[in-house]
Amino acid sequence: MKNLPTDIGTFSTLIENDYLYVDKTKYIYKMIKPGKKFFLSRPRRFGKSLLVSTLKELFSANKKLFKDLYIYDKWNWTKSYPVIHLDFSVIGYTNQDVLKESLNIFLERKAKEFNIKLSKNNLIKDKFEEIIEEIYLKTNKKVVILIDEYDKAIIDHIEDVKLAKKIRGELNSFYSALKHDEYIEFVFITGVTKFAKTSIFSGLNNLTDLTLSSPLICGYTQGELETYFDDRISDFALDENISKEYLLDLIKEWYNGYSYNGKDFLYNPYSILPLFDKKRFSNFWFETGTPTFLMKLIGSGKLDLSILLNPKQIITDNIPNFDLENLDFTTILLQTGYLTIKEEKYTIGRPSIFTLGIPNKEVHDSLYTNILSYYTKKPVEKIPLLMDTILEAIIKLDNEKLQKSFEILFSSIPNSLFNKVKENIREANFHMMILSWMKTIGLETIEEIQSSKGTVDAILKKDDLIVVIEIKYSLKSSLKYMIEKALKQIKEKEYPKPYLDKNVLLLAIAIKDRDVSCKIEHLKK
Repeated sequence: MKNLPTDIGTFSTLIENDYLYVDKTKYIYKMIKPGKKFFLSRPRRFGKSLLVSTLKELFSANKKLFKDLYIYDKWNWTKSYPVIHLDFSVIGYTNQDVLKESLNIFLERKAKEFNIKLSKNNLIKDKFEEIIEEIYLKTNKKVVILIDEYDKAIIDHIEDVKLAKKIRGELNSFYSALKHDEYIEFVFITGVTKFAKTSIFSGLNNLTDLTLSSPLICGYTQGELETYFDDRISDFALDENISKEYLLDLIKEWYNGYSYNGKDFLYNPYSILPLFDKKRFSNFWFETGTPTFLMKLIGSGKLDLSILLNPKQIITDNIPNFDLENLDFTTILLQTGYLTIKEEKYTIGRPSIFTLGIPNKEVHDSLYTNILSYYTKKPVEKIPLLMDTILEAIIKLDNEKLQKSFEILFSSIPNSLFNKVKENIREANFHMMILSWMKTIGLETIEEIQSSKGTVDAILKKDDLIVVIEIKYSLKSSLKYMIEKALKQIKEKEYPKPYLDKNVLLLAIAIKDRDVSCKIEHLKK
């Protein structure tokens, strides 16, 4: 078996050292058109950098690297092109000036690489344009430009909108150098987010968005998983004394589910590679880096947090653009990989309707565990132990243990969640935290279920067990009164009625300032 490239994103290194490569050159070959400029949005660590690196070697005509791959006997290897490859993961961007200086250093090095003497021009946009033109004149070949993680400098400052807008403005000027078609053979730009062309690519009106039209160019399909990892799947199943079919079902539940057309579903390579390398299931994608910008946005009070409580969302026509001036949480979650397209409905003459959802178990569990960790300031690895205690207390109707568990969680919430925070935002935060706790205890969670007499806050389901949850928040009413009111509301509005053939438990939760109370009881039929 070939070694797994768990920490390698460079195509040449991967091939030369005989690492496993899932051949994506069929999709690359179909995508490439001379003179075209493409953009691709995918979540972090989804194979974008390896794709860009592959394009670099392809346009450099490094034929030997592509032996035995789909594109080998189809590409014109007699032509090579000068390549400018800019990776923003290695560019400084702590502020606008650092970004400008870092880009300036990159351009100076690129000029030196091609033995170009630049005019004394202080604007990085003009310098970029000059380098492109001079490379063309010097080599008599059009230039290929590959830009990886074009938006990293922006989204890493997303909680500071003023700074993010300044950086966006600087990048808008820089990218406008790509409008000179007479010197450019091909442009490929990747990023996590999709900004409106007018806000960052105003000079590139002919930029083609591949985000939905090339759904399989990154990530692993089910067929690729079973073909390229067949030996490892067999070994893993043998080690665990389970069937290959059962193991594949587990892998699918944990890691499959990303889609860009609602029909073809993908695995994130940075979940699958460590899975087979370590032969254990874990939240590998999140282990590669905590989504700090997302946690900061959640804690800012600026977003509609109800989306996290009910992640099944509907959008129409296309993936919406990322807007710094008016942040839309659905767009943020979709473009960063916490939501994905689950289904597309298309009727001729009408825009497409996309149904969104959380991709898989890994994203679901990691997302809500990280939310709890952020709010309670407890280490991520300690959250599941607390959740196991809560689940056990619910199943055994142990009100004392359940109350103690909630008190432990609430005691860790920092003062920043209480001080100078509007009551409605505070209530929304508490509501989200509690349902985040529920989402991590191993039961299916359904939020805000409509009944004929009202809306229940949440229902937990697992096999024959149903837990109906009602949450109350007030700074005036007593905890005891709110608990009684919550239980009375569940019964009077007949929230459990659709589940009377199941084992139904009622869970009331009350919050007052920094105090919490809860009560679990069996539904008397």
